[in-house]
Amino acid sequence: MSPPMGPVCARCPVVLGASCCEVKEDERLATLTRSDVERIAEHTGLSPRRFVVEEYLTEEETAGYEARRPLYRGYFRRAPVRLTLAIRAGACVFHEKGRGCGLPGDVRPVACRLYPFERWPDGSWSVQMGRYGDLDEARAGGDACLAVEESTSMDEVLAAFRTTRETIESLGEQLAEEARAHGRG
Repeated sequence: MSPPMGPVCARCPVVLGASCCEVKEDERLATLTRSDVERIAEHTGLSPRRFVVEEYLTEEETAGYEARRPLYRGYFRRAPVRLTLAIRAGACVFHEKGRGCGLPGDVRPVACRLYPFERWPDGSWSVQMGRYGDLDEARAGGDACLAVEESTSMDEVLAAFRTTRETIESLGEQLAEEARAHGRG
């Protein structure tokens, strides 16, 4: 059900110099739910300590996070702790240089499967980053998505990721349910 890593993702590191799985020193990777952690641990046989980082937030930060990201409403009900993928050598611990994610699509965190699509507080869907409109500027900015840069419409972005609005909606529903379950403990 997840969009496969398409040609645009394989080209991103070449054209833009990095993929969304590679981050700057002060950046974090995808937010994980307990369901994500269980899926990954079961598939890899790894202890969550090997791939999960806990980020402690203030009450104000958690309220702001859930307000900006409605799919995560209820995530912090149990504790003000955000689980994220660990970083090794500037990239996700599961990132394989030149290949992309080493996890099968159905094992990847739902947030990763949804990226770069995001549901906004008004219920609409869009992409998480702005458009530079110029590949040199996108490369210099460091937080661009090649699919967004090369597309002129949401339909083209969906096609670049070989996915549909229905698939994105379904993944959004899955993430919202997993986030609520995460908050219940």
